Amino acid sequence: MDFKKIRILSTNKQERMQQIGVITTTSIFILAFIVCYIKFGSELLAFVSDADRFKAWLDSYGHLGKVIFVAVRALQTVVKIIPAEPLEIGSGYAFGVWGGLLCCMLGTEIGSFIIVAITKLFGMKAVNLFVSEEKINSLKFLQNKEKLSISLFIIYLIPGTPKDVITYLIGVTDYNIWKFLLLTGLARIPSIITSTICGSLLGEKNYWLSAGVFIGTAILGIIGVKLYTIFEKKITGKKA
Repeated sequence: MDFKKIRILSTNKQERMQQIGVITTTSIFILAFIVCYIKFGSELLAFVSDADRFKAWLDSYGHLGKVIFVAVRALQTVVKIIPAEPLEIGSGYAFGVWGGLLCCMLGTEIGSFIIVAITKLFGMKAVNLFVSEEKINSLKFLQNKEKLSISLFIIYLIPGTPKDVITYLIGVTDYNIWKFLLLTGLARIPSIITSTICGSLLGEKNYWLSAGVFIGTAILGIIGVKLYTIFEKKITGKKA
């Protein structure tokens, strides 16, 4: 009996099963996004043109409105088809600064957990569906275990950094998932709360102050991109 051939066939079968698993899981989330868009899309997008309608729609569900928002936020974290900022501003408008922050944080943590769980289960096959090889190579500082925790905190604290990409990659490392969620969750708070403050001010019809917060956040985002570039070069040992 050719045991070597059997091992090769077994490995190929495992790889095919992994591929099927990745495709099936991805399809489920895309389908869930499509269903949510058909069911809630027009009302969620109403925030852009009619914020009062958006708030009234969520209020019509009572406490379930917060559950719906958290679910949509979690799905957005996984699928990444729509940007996070409009949802964060919308949550501040609908639920206030702290209620919006809580809903966004809960949805983000659930979505991040799903991403890490999927990539831990399916490995690089899942990562490669969402992250290019070039981007993966640019984040080799994640291999520095001694500085990984502080690196993650700084990256998730600074606006404009590739947080989404790193969330996918962390699942193929041996970094503790609960430590990751706690650390990055705390680091995300300043960025999210500026958006919920902006949304809350819009709800209070304080447009000038809301615009000021928005512009200030955008400036911080630009600065954040520059700081991240410097940080990446320093942590990888590249010359600036």
